[in-house]
This record gives sequence, C-alpha cells and structure tokens, in this order.
Amino acid sequence: MSGTLNKEIKFHRLMNQRRVAYSLLQRLQTLLEPGSNFIRELNLLFKSQGKFGSRDRRLYRELIYTYLRYQTWLDPIRFDETAFLDAIIILANPTPEASTLYPTLSSPTANLQAPKDRHRLIGKSDNDLIELIPSWFQSHLSETLDSESAKTLFSRPPLWLRIQRGDPKAIIEQLRQASPNQANPPTAIWGVPDALRCPPDLPLSDVPAYQNGEIEIQDISSQLLLQLVHPQPEGSWLDACAGAGGKTLQLAKMIGSNGCVTAYDPRSKALDELERRSRRARLKNISLLRSKPDRGSYDGVLVDAPCSGSGTWRRHPFLMRQTREKDIFQHSEAQSSILHFYSERVAPGGILVYCTCSLSSYENKNVVKKFLETHSSFEPAPLAKNFDLEEIGNGITISPAHLDGDGLYIATFRRS
Repeated sequence: MSGTLNKEIKFHRLMNQRRVAYSLLQRLQTLLEPGSNFIRELNLLFKSQGKFGSRDRRLYRELIYTYLRYQTWLDPIRFDETAFLDAIIILANPTPEASTLYPTLSSPTANLQAPKDRHRLIGKSDNDLIELIPSWFQSHLSETLDSESAKTLFSRPPLWLRIQRGDPKAIIEQLRQASPNQANPPTAIWGVPDALRCPPDLPLSDVPAYQNGEIEIQDISSQLLLQLVHPQPEGSWLDACAGAGGKTLQLAKMIGSNGCVTAYDPRSKALDELERRSRRARLKNISLLRSKPDRGSYDGVLVDAPCSGSGTWRRHPFLMRQTREKDIFQHSEAQSSILHFYSERVAPGGILVYCTCSLSSYENKNVVKKFLETHSSFEPAPLAKNFDLEEIGNGITISPAHLDGDGLYIATFRRS
C-alpha cells in the first residue's frame, strides 16, 4: 500500500512540474523583447517563484530552451497544454531532470535517447528542420544548410574545455571521475591541441583542475580560430574585443613568455573576469587596457567583433527569437567601423584578424569585402591549411556541424 501511495505522490509531483513549466512558458514572450538580457530576465523569473532549487532551474531551463529551439512547430499547439508539454518533453535533451518527466507523457514513446533525431518522434523529418530558422535569415547563409548541419544547429552542444596547463591525462581522469556513467565521457580531440569534449551537464565547478586554472571553458570553434591563425611564439598582440578572455588566455599561451597580449573590452566587468582568469592561469604576459587604445602599434590585432551571435543559436536559442534582420545590418555597419579603427593599430607587416560568431554573410564576407576595397594597405593573409577547412574567397566559415561547436567566421589580413 505504501509503495502505491509513494508512486502516486511522485506522479502528482511530476504533474505539478508540468503545470509550473506551462505557466513559465506562457510568461516567456515578455522576456524575448529584442535587446533585452534574456538570461538575466529568466533568472529573475525563476527567483520570483521563490522555491526553485538548482535541480528545478536545470529542468525548467531545459524545457524553455527546447521551446525556443522548436518554437515554430510548437506555437500552433501552444494552447493545448497536454500536447504542447508532451512535445517539449519529447524534444528536450534527455538530461537527468527532463527524463524524469517521461512517465507523464500521454502516450509511451520509444527511443527517447537519440538527441539529434528526436524531432522524428513528433512526425518531423530532417528536411523540416529548416522551418525552424527565421525565414529572412536563410538568404544570409553562404551555403544552404544540409540536414546534418541543421540537426546539429538544433541540438544541445557538448561542454568544450581547453587545457591551459598541467598533465592532460591527469586532467581527463579528474573530469571522468566528476562525470561517471556517462555514455560520452570527457575525451581529447585528435588534431586540435588542448581541446577536451565533455558532457554538457558535467559539474565543472567541483573539478580541482578547473578551480586551479588548469582548464578553461572555450568552445571548440573558438579554439580552432587561433590554431588557424598560428601566431608565432613572440611579438606583441592586441585583443581588441576581449570579453572575458577565452581567446586572450589561449593567445597568451601560444605566443609564450617572449610575447605579450594587451586586452581591451568596453565592458569593465568582462575585464575584471579576464583579470581573475589570467591570475588563476598564472599567465604573466597579459596586460589590460581600461580605455580604448587610440594609439600603439602591434604585430597582431585580433578583432572578435560584436555580432548577432547566430553561430551560437544552439547554445543561446533565445537569440534566434530576439534577432531581427535590421539588427544584422546594424551590426554590419558597426563591425566595419570597428575593423577600420583597429586596422590603424597594426604595425607594417603585421597581422589583422577579423572574426565573428555569426553565420550571416552580411556580418562576415560583406564586411571583409568592404574593408579590402577601402584599405589598400592590407591584403588577405592565408590561414593554416589543416582541420579540413577550405578558404573560399576571403575567410573561412566553421559550421556547427564541423566539430560540434559554435558557428564562426574568420578572415586574416597582412599590412604591407
């Protein structure tokens, strides 16, 4: 009798989670206003519930992000609560929290453990995935998305780490101990130095190697960027849009103690985080600028320009729903201005690197074309010929499907 009662109590709790999820999803639209800080607003929404623990947050965040990925398919059934939530639970990544809701599904569904093929369980084909992308954005793509690229774009990415220092074998062992019984345990990636692929739910904050600055969170495409540039182990570099400094730390390691990296970002909190990370990584060849560098001459300048972030839609699906086409064009104008400004900081014979985490040709190839037409002292510089990437025209686009990371564009120029 007690066993039956416990099952009933558990099922009642699961159904209550469904009701809470539906309430949160109905309130979501106000968080998606263009330009709003979705992550901050979502955290405030969770806080307003008053009783959410970390497990609750992980569950509802996964369900909300699933809705955002598949919103085009889900909105037509939004007001049928049962069908709407069933579809979201089926489409959600099989995290430990989301999978607990499987007993609440109206109809038993087999093969729930195939993350990239779950759309088939609601009657959608691989070719239907293109419907999920904003219709206006399809003309921005340099290449039409094939089915594998589309499947990757709408799947949850792994957690990518980079070894900053330390023994790789010992670090991998620590990571595996932190994520036992994983179908895809932490592993090194052949051909990409220092890169580690890990399960997305790995409790990284508990890993000593992370606490000690031996490993850093950095997407695989971001790591690949500097491998393609292949900076020499010396010289002076400016990281002009450093953010919290993932590329800054990698660049500082690559150029070594005979080189130096100067980092600038207009956001003071980002520079504070970079300062903390550089101390933790024990790097002595990084200096921070707290004001815009209007003078100076560098052997290399890295411009990771602010962009629409369409290459990160799989990690940040809210951006796909917030971004408007006019935002892309505004970014493009700003990117051209930023690239022009920092080109004047490049020494004769030096390298200028331009990159975005965007898949829009208006933010990528069009910006590069305009730059070359108006800056005769710069010419395209070839990127390293490896990693099975082909430079077509000026620059390389790394698709999410290439190494299961973010989408990224990179072009390099040399000053004559």
